[in-house]
Amino acid sequence: MGSAAMANTQPTRRQRGSIRPDGAGFQVRVYAGSDPLTKKPLHLHEQAATLPEAEKARTRLLAKVDEQRHSKGKIMVAKVLDRWMDVARIEESPA
Repeated sequence: MGSAAMANTQPTRRQRGSIRPDGAGFQVRVYAGSDPLTKKPLHLHEQAATLPEAEKARTRLLAKVDEQRHSKGKIMVAKVLDRWMDVARIEESPA
């Protein structure tokens, strides 16, 4: 067998998150799951001036996702309160 047969056959692991040039710097984007109400995908974003800063930002955002320290949706507090008030009114209604 030649050296080609001894090549690394393990699949490469796909990198989480993305870094792309954006204006004068880089935009970092990391998938954070889906919104529990709308089911739309959620992404965390951060802007960085240099590529090394962008790598650090991606690591920081991935840690937030892994520790579940990010918001789970983009629903507004007013919308949540409106829904709660609807439920509260129903519970107060006489039977």
